[in-house]
Amino acid sequence: MEMYWKLIISEYGKIKSAEIEVAPLTLFVGDNNSGKSYLMSLLWGIQNFGTGALVNHEMGADRKEALTLMAWIQEQMKRAWEQGSHTAQVKEVGAELQALLREGLRYNKDRLVQRIFNSEDIKIKELHIELRNLENAFLKISRSKGSNDDSTGFLYIKGNAGTGLRMDFSEEKLRRQKEEFDWTLIDIIFSQIMGIPFVDVSGTGRNIYFPATRTGFMLTKDIINKVGRNIAFNVGMEGEELAPFTRPVNQFLDVINDLTLHGKGADEVQKIIKYLENGMTEGTVEMSTLPSKEPLYVPSGQKRGMPLRVVSAVVTELSPLILILKHKNYLDTFFYEEPEMCLHPQLQQKMAKVICQLVNNGVNMMVTTHSDIILQHINNMICLTERQNTAEIYSQFGYASDDLIKREQVRVYQLRAAYQEKTEVEELSCGNHGFAIPTFNDALDRIMDEAYAIQE
Repeated sequence: MEMYWKLIISEYGKIKSAEIEVAPLTLFVGDNNSGKSYLMSLLWGIQNFGTGALVNHEMGADRKEALTLMAWIQEQMKRAWEQGSHTAQVKEVGAELQALLREGLRYNKDRLVQRIFNSEDIKIKELHIELRNLENAFLKISRSKGSNDDSTGFLYIKGNAGTGLRMDFSEEKLRRQKEEFDWTLIDIIFSQIMGIPFVDVSGTGRNIYFPATRTGFMLTKDIINKVGRNIAFNVGMEGEELAPFTRPVNQFLDVINDLTLHGKGADEVQKIIKYLENGMTEGTVEMSTLPSKEPLYVPSGQKRGMPLRVVSAVVTELSPLILILKHKNYLDTFFYEEPEMCLHPQLQQKMAKVICQLVNNGVNMMVTTHSDIILQHINNMICLTERQNTAEIYSQFGYASDDLIKREQVRVYQLRAAYQEKTEVEELSCGNHGFAIPTFNDALDRIMDEAYAIQE
């Protein structure tokens, strides 16, 4: 998969510097308290807040790059309107796009991270997005006529890395644009190049953050909601001021609270749901029909549901993933902290299988993990795609094509932090046997050295 942008940061939390290219499966591994969640939260904000949070609309439309880019966009749309379809090469305005993005991020970087963390204490020295491979990036613009009038119709704009966008247009509107400046059109171009929304979509729950504390939130969400309602709506409520959760956590709580029995997940993930419930929780996770929509666990062979507070940790841990897959459609990206939480090594391998299946069914995955088992399974699936006798191994281990993953679909970044020093972020390369994780291997080597010394 060819990427069209790279994230470059410095002096962000504990992180000294980092350069990140996302992929369908992006893994952050390494030490505790090294900044993995900070990195993933920043990517969550970029994916959710959209291009409007990156480009500075207040810089003025008289900036040379903005005027050049706007004129170019208008010309491409005019050609598509006249010809019926038109393909534009983005590299023609690559310098203008990069200049606007650089200036916008210089202006917006602090407010972006403060918005993500709901705190003015979070700072970032450098936040830059480098547009890449623009010689291979195109905008495809096509026209479809209105139902009653040839002078009206729609323009459909689609970029290499983004989903298409349909816009209502007319000949008069196209003519009028010659005299008007519209930041929305510039946002749309960035969106189609980078594959991120051009408006804030955090409320839609298409890019969902799974915090490491999700089990606690699942058990206490009703209490949290009650406290929130009391503070917001009850006059005279007094008490200690509560510190706000981060935006990713707030979104997670909103998504879980907004699920409805009428909502239905995508058909593509039904197989994954069955695998989670049959192979990992040994029972189904359902929503109660009561107004509270309390999640219930129904063990295999039983009809009566049990509240999550009395079931095993593995069920509670997997319940938000199962409920979201069951009742929410249109999922783009999961930002998943430590999917190995509460899972036996055998179930960690199964979770790695779920991760690969989600990627192959169109859900991008960004994952922080300390699990060498999850990494080893991903390595195995990469190697299996490159084997000749795959049918034999499929039969032996029960794999199918959607269990596999290709090396170009995966990026792995290791975060290593010495005591009281800044974190170094390193992209790990994929070798003949997959990704080797030095921080995992170093820890295992130390344990084995101790074992040999103690047990000899």
